[in-house]
Amino acid sequence: MKLLPLFFLLVGQVVSICDNKRDAIDDIIKAYERSPMSSSEAQSRSEYHPSLRHNLPTDKILLSEGYPAEIHSVTTPDGYILTMHRIPYGKQNIDAENRPVVFLQHGLLCSSADWVVATPTKGLGYILAEAGYDVWMGNYRGNTYSRNHTFFNPDDGNGGFWDFTWDEMAHYDLPAMIEKALEVTGKEELQYVGHSMGTTGFMAMAHYRPDIMDKIRLANFLSPIAYVGHMESPIAWIAGLGDLVYDILSWFGIGEFLPSNLLMDCLASLFCHEGVTQGLCTNILFVLCGFDSAQLNQTLLETIVHHTPAGASTATILQYAQEVTSNGFHGYDWRDDKLNFQHHGGPPPTYDLHDVTAPLAVYYGQNDWLANEQDVLMTVSQLPNIVSGMLHMVEFPLWNHLDFLWAMDVDIYVYNQVVKNMEICRDTDCRK
Repeated sequence: MKLLPLFFLLVGQVVSICDNKRDAIDDIIKAYERSPMSSSEAQSRSEYHPSLRHNLPTDKILLSEGYPAEIHSVTTPDGYILTMHRIPYGKQNIDAENRPVVFLQHGLLCSSADWVVATPTKGLGYILAEAGYDVWMGNYRGNTYSRNHTFFNPDDGNGGFWDFTWDEMAHYDLPAMIEKALEVTGKEELQYVGHSMGTTGFMAMAHYRPDIMDKIRLANFLSPIAYVGHMESPIAWIAGLGDLVYDILSWFGIGEFLPSNLLMDCLASLFCHEGVTQGLCTNILFVLCGFDSAQLNQTLLETIVHHTPAGASTATILQYAQEVTSNGFHGYDWRDDKLNFQHHGGPPPTYDLHDVTAPLAVYYGQNDWLANEQDVLMTVSQLPNIVSGMLHMVEFPLWNHLDFLWAMDVDIYVYNQVVKNMEICRDTDCRK
């Protein structure tokens, strides 16, 4: 028997070491010191990388529901080839002429599929298409649909492909995709909807590309994430590992975020509870983001777990962990002057929310593991242009991070208001 499987077998028998958050960090460090894993020993990517299986990719999902679908690609200045999906018009509302553009950007470990895996009455992509919009859905670098580069190989964990965080997404990905959507449609401006890291990237983008702010008619932030000092996600626990976390990256994945069995078992034992729907705590997205049993669509769950997690770099996860420790909104510290210069041109930048001058509508929950209410309110206090009447706390008390995508009543609690706000700024210039 190989040493690594034997190690996991033994750890599996004593995984109860992770039954107490106060002691678990020391326990997991001791387990690592007994038998550290190298990148070559880590579990193979194929075991963890999401498989679409019987589920369809985003464009085929749209076609299966009777909606038109287009695929567009754009190459960023640093060589990442990104895929975007487009719904040019609706199934019922088929008028394709003079439609305003809306761009949807997914969050952490997600993809464009998350806007359309639900039924047409619940998926935001469908809802906006029927409301008269030309819908574009982006995919950040490294996910299922943007796993390509002009030079680097994503299957080579140390080859350079995965040397990015949401700094690069803000600097390169979002501007490239937004400008591509405007170029294809011939429009000069669009509306924006971001969830989770889709809001983080937008806010950081203002530092690199302030000109994009002038092209946004209204940006809707679902669960905005800038400051994370009160985050309740296990990412905050990961931050507690301190500098040692950089020495045991093989547990998280070298380059690509591929959590090991040991880490998954430990996080599940610490943060999941008895009676939770089977399968949730084997999926890293639900472990990191939490769940709301009252709003969980059980019939949608199998489809969700086949599409997520959709891929991310380890450094992207660790950037949020760094911000938990610093309680700031800033670029990723590569812990090396040469690397920081390579990525930032100097020390990691601090992002000023006052630079986010586009008109905003903000929606947040009261039980959000990633976007804690205190952190959201701190973020809101520094955003200069939230449109009057467009700061919304979801009334459902247990509303969690992923409810903004897949809750049974997401249309009632969130999307109806999103459409209403978009209509206001569609007919009125909210930038004035």
